[in-house]
Amino acid sequence: MGCGASKITGDKKAFLDALRAKHHKDEAPDPDAAAKGCKFLRSGVSLKRIIEKNSVLVVVRVRPLSEKEIKTRDDLEAVSPVKLAPEECVKVLNSKSLVCSGKQFTYDACFNEESSQTEVYERSGRMVLGKVLEGFNGCVFAYGQTGSGKTYTMTGTNKHPGVIPQLCAELFERVSALRKEGKCVEVRVQMCEIYNEKLKDLAHDDARDLAIREDSAPGGRGIYVDGLSSHVADDARSVLALVEDASKRRAIGQTDMNAHSSRSHAVVTLHIESWDKDDEERFGLKRSELHLIDLAGSERQKSTNAEGGRLKEGAAINLSLTALGNVISALTEGANRSHVPYRDSKLTRLLQNSLGGNSVTVMLCNASPAQLNAEETTSALQFAARTKKIENHAAINRDPKLARAAALYEENQLLRDKVRRLEAHVAELEKNYYNI
Repeated sequence: MGCGASKITGDKKAFLDALRAKHHKDEAPDPDAAAKGCKFLRSGVSLKRIIEKNSVLVVVRVRPLSEKEIKTRDDLEAVSPVKLAPEECVKVLNSKSLVCSGKQFTYDACFNEESSQTEVYERSGRMVLGKVLEGFNGCVFAYGQTGSGKTYTMTGTNKHPGVIPQLCAELFERVSALRKEGKCVEVRVQMCEIYNEKLKDLAHDDARDLAIREDSAPGGRGIYVDGLSSHVADDARSVLALVEDASKRRAIGQTDMNAHSSRSHAVVTLHIESWDKDDEERFGLKRSELHLIDLAGSERQKSTNAEGGRLKEGAAINLSLTALGNVISALTEGANRSHVPYRDSKLTRLLQNSLGGNSVTVMLCNASPAQLNAEETTSALQFAARTKKIENHAAINRDPKLARAAALYEENQLLRDKVRRLEAHVAELEKNYYNI
């Protein structure tokens, strides 16, 4: 896609290159911040600064009009006695701003309908990858109304892979490099869904409603799903094979807005452990988890024409998303709100660390440009604007007991070295004494 960058003269370009070289000559390239910037694409460097401030990174993607939406408008124009409003309610102005129904919104990054899957991944999923390998928790979640393109953005297709397959491929590339540098890295994967407020393991044909528990002891597991199966992953292919197989068990249904509507929230979690190869006691062990979440879309009954079971599913989806909105409102109202209602739904309980807690978090808000969805699109954009105000408190995950043991081990080694030096000095003194 065209970047719309203004022309830079040769002298000015040389000056800018020299300035960059002066300030960055001692810095190793940061793969997280490798994406270049232009008018409609923010640079990875600028987005990494936002991540470093512990803010939730909020990016918005506007999809193209669907064939059905174009046909619906054509049909309306054929019978309408008055001129209809423009067919698109959203216009992306630049890499950070857009206009929806006459109101301007600003986010950390905006993508128009021409943006590729790679351009979106490089400025969303990739931004958390380096942090996760350093030992921080991470979360990337897609939000938006039903049919707005969340599953396409997160999963994609074989020809146009989304955030999850691209992230997994790059993750294991970096893991391979770390292993060559003398690191041991283990990756495990889990996948579950929240359907009608029941939590199910998608990796097995198991209909049990699993419970969310919390291990708050120092070095404990934190918030976890009790009984959720965990699988060792040796490469990206093994992760994606599990995700593909598990996705076949996900609740999918047809509505008037989406022929393949996701009726549940799907959560892929990668657990990563790393330590130095010569650290036999694993004193320097770092643990992190990365949630990759495709939320079910908010929906209105008058738009979906849902009935019976579909209507019940829609009500459960909207209820959990309302709970999510309440959590975000509580987190952004400042010190006046001491209680954050994480326990009001399984979704918010699972996201407790990711929103206002120990995590590096990216929100991918997907929006439909169709005029008939203007009300729901505006609501999603307002939700994203509130999320942008959340501040997390990310920290490297180390077991404090192991950290203390490592400190004592290092202190012991220093004392041993000191004793050896003193013994050598005493031996030298004795040698000189007897030679007198």
